[in-house]
Amino acid sequence: MKFIKGNTFNMGDVFGDSSSLPDWYGNREKPVHRVTVADFYMSAYCLTFEEYDTFCDATGRQKPDDAGWGRGNRPVINVNWYEAVEYCNWLSQEQGLTPVYAIDKTLKDPNNNSVYDDLKWIVTPNLQANGYRLPTEAEWEYAARQGGNKQRFGNGQNTLLHTEANFDASAEYKQPYSEEGEYRGKTLPVNSFTPNALGLYNMSGNVWEWCWNWFDSGYYNASPAVNPKGPASGADRVLRGGSWDASAIDCRVASRHYSAPNRSINYYGFRMVKPC
Repeated sequence: MKFIKGNTFNMGDVFGDSSSLPDWYGNREKPVHRVTVADFYMSAYCLTFEEYDTFCDATGRQKPDDAGWGRGNRPVINVNWYEAVEYCNWLSQEQGLTPVYAIDKTLKDPNNNSVYDDLKWIVTPNLQANGYRLPTEAEWEYAARQGGNKQRFGNGQNTLLHTEANFDASAEYKQPYSEEGEYRGKTLPVNSFTPNALGLYNMSGNVWEWCWNWFDSGYYNASPAVNPKGPASGADRVLRGGSWDASAIDCRVASRHYSAPNRSINYYGFRMVKPC
């Protein structure tokens, strides 16, 4: 876990990149707005298969498929949002910490508007607890920006290179802020490439990372200025950071993706935070 000193920063598309994107995509990164986040700790790496497999063994659940790419220190994939919060609670208990999430699987969440989510567990956070949890969208972007700096990618660079991140660098997806290069077509170990200045690896590329927030494309227009935690309801949860299957557009730290919380796929993973 890396200590992240909180502060105030400009959140959103600070480079104006979204002006060249379709409105349905680009508008979700606007407006740029001032946000303050408190101090927190964030894991340097996405959770690995080795760590998640230990959880599966301990709880008697089926291990997620690795797509034939290998397990060990590759990021765990094919995990949904619910499995991520369950892991956070399990690890908290293993380390004698207070779990953050109260999870009720017997009722359907009235704040979950998804037509695809057949689980709809009620997940209630206790933010006073000292256990592990998923980052808020604001915490994730602040950390990816190395403490709120004006930068385009989570590795501290403004131009994305295939030698410095795992993304689709094919010629057809080249942008003014990326260079053409290798498309690997799979995940790489979580400690691949150079971390950013906060010691965080692969904040752009490798796997999309689940965040706590419900997704709302217009949320930035109403976001609280201090420690925003997202809308009270929604159909999808936020994912950040891009992946091995994403172009440089999606790997920008301002890019906002989303998915139904019960969906698992081979480019979704997660990392955790905990309070100071």
